[in-house]
Amino acid sequence: MNEKVKKNLILLCIGLCVILVSSFFASMIQSAGFSVKVSDLRNVTNSGSIEIEGKKVTVSGKVVSGILFVPKNATEANPAPAVVLTHGYLNNRELQLQNAIELARRGFVVLTVDREGHGNYPNSGTQNAMMATAGLYDSAKYVYNLPYVDKTRVGISGHSMGGMTTASVLSSDSKGTFDDNGKATGNGLHIISAGLLQGYSSFSGAGENVSVGNLKANDDEFFYTGRDYQNNRTIARQYLISTGAANFVGAKFDGPINVQNKGIYIGGVLTQIPEGQQAPAPFRVIYENNEIHPLNHFSVKAAADVVNFFYTAFGTPAGAKYIKSTNETWWIKEAFSFMGLIAIFFCIFPAVGLLLELPCFRSLKRDESLPLAKREVKGVVGWILYLVPAIACTLFSGFSIQKMNSLGGQWFPKNNLYPQDTTGWVSMWAVVCGLFALGVLLVFWLINYIVNKARKQPELTVNPFECGYMKGGLLDFIKTAFLGTIIVVGMYLILYITWGIFKVDFRIWTLDMKVFDIPKMLPTMLRYTQIFAIFYLINGFTNQSYSAKNIPEWATIAINAFFNVAGIFLVMMIQYGTFKSTGVLWQSGMALGCIVLFPIVPILITAAIITRNLYKKTGTVWLGAFINALLFTIMTVANTAASFSYVLA
Repeated sequence: MNEKVKKNLILLCIGLCVILVSSFFASMIQSAGFSVKVSDLRNVTNSGSIEIEGKKVTVSGKVVSGILFVPKNATEANPAPAVVLTHGYLNNRELQLQNAIELARRGFVVLTVDREGHGNYPNSGTQNAMMATAGLYDSAKYVYNLPYVDKTRVGISGHSMGGMTTASVLSSDSKGTFDDNGKATGNGLHIISAGLLQGYSSFSGAGENVSVGNLKANDDEFFYTGRDYQNNRTIARQYLISTGAANFVGAKFDGPINVQNKGIYIGGVLTQIPEGQQAPAPFRVIYENNEIHPLNHFSVKAAADVVNFFYTAFGTPAGAKYIKSTNETWWIKEAFSFMGLIAIFFCIFPAVGLLLELPCFRSLKRDESLPLAKREVKGVVGWILYLVPAIACTLFSGFSIQKMNSLGGQWFPKNNLYPQDTTGWVSMWAVVCGLFALGVLLVFWLINYIVNKARKQPELTVNPFECGYMKGGLLDFIKTAFLGTIIVVGMYLILYITWGIFKVDFRIWTLDMKVFDIPKMLPTMLRYTQIFAIFYLINGFTNQSYSAKNIPEWATIAINAFFNVAGIFLVMMIQYGTFKSTGVLWQSGMALGCIVLFPIVPILITAAIITRNLYKKTGTVWLGAFINALLFTIMTVANTAASFSYVLA
């Protein structure tokens, strides 16, 4: 065994050990020291009954895709209160894990579910399906039927669009059940005892014995505009002085309004309730935190508010110990999951190194006798020719986002082959940015050629496409695609094994590798991959153009990563800097568009690292481009929404 093989084998083993250890501890935190049973539910049903006006009515429960948390204190002899959680638009069930973990460790049975068209709940075929209440209500019925759940204490909560669904279910449960088209079909079942809206302001009412709360960001990009007592317009950060807030908590007013943040209102009267004790009557409460809309599901303050609400609605579950709402562990689990994410990315490099030693892939190895870079950057002109194109490309990528957000749907309309709501415009934006960068690359290559020829130093002009040359031609290209596929399949194999054993994936907030419905979603992923591959290939060429023999390798990688995201980051800083200082967005039409960018920033940084390191191993950009396109497209498609059903072809 040569030294390189030995080194790569050791590094791969270290990476796998980190994945194993981080997954174990993430699972331990998620399950409160393995005292909470965590199950992945797919297409499960149950049935029960409830008596309404002397008649026995069937309660049919269904969960298409959910994660169920059952604490040890919940038994048939000692049924526990239960909470069903759901996410917002473009998200999935895992985005409510912070609340699920905190509630479950306090003795609540918790179910976090995918909405239709999101995660592992496929769209039934219509764009309106995502708006239906059935997924949340059917899941609440499923929980209601569980023998270890206290049927008098079933709560629901959802974020953003999930908040809208929560409000709809509260209304339908009290007034009538709804079919998938939103039409009333009968009397409400009255199985919901409490509901918390997260990041959604509209509320049409609930049963008279139901407690309702509203959790909001101080600056919310979408909701909470209203009127004050003098009918002046208010923005989100002024919600607590608005008539909407006063009406929500039932407070009377004939002058200035000042609803108390996190105050419990019973019958419109502010009432002190010690945390952990059940309120003596149904109540209303508004929780406001200094954050933005997408932080509602990634915030220690918001998680504490969710715990406080359900403690106040249901009290401390029997057989469970009261834990102060600010005592949280979900972020520790998130840290371990993030460690696993870093480790699985790290494993790419030693795994490629080992596979390149196999006879079938050995022809793909870089000839190490050749230098990584021939270019030398020196002098004012040299640095101008080095930096100006990078600055132009990164600024174009950032300041073209708004236009591409509006044009993407026209250029790339959704259909059954390309069904996702945001993946289309993001892929078009990526391709446009790639083509712009390609044009800049060619222009500055020509300028370099002219300048160096005038200086009588033509040897300093480097062909920017030299890093795309494969000495083995088509055969090596096929081998490269096969090698890249092995790497990505191997990564997901590790993920699925980890999920099967520990019920944890690799993530940090909205950036994650998660399990998905392979037969249904993979064909769509491969179709989108072909489009994203254009960008990642061009990005590979531009990244390798930004290497020089007088710039250290670590600095080369840092420069590439920086210019991959600097323009995007600048636009986001202007957007949220303006929002933070004024309460109004710089680009109001980009409220959702900027949120979509949050995971793209770390993806592009990681892509630069992968591209450069694999170029060092192979001497071409192809393997890095292939892995980036396949891996990050799968991650993107698995994590967002589809307005149409997935089809094979």
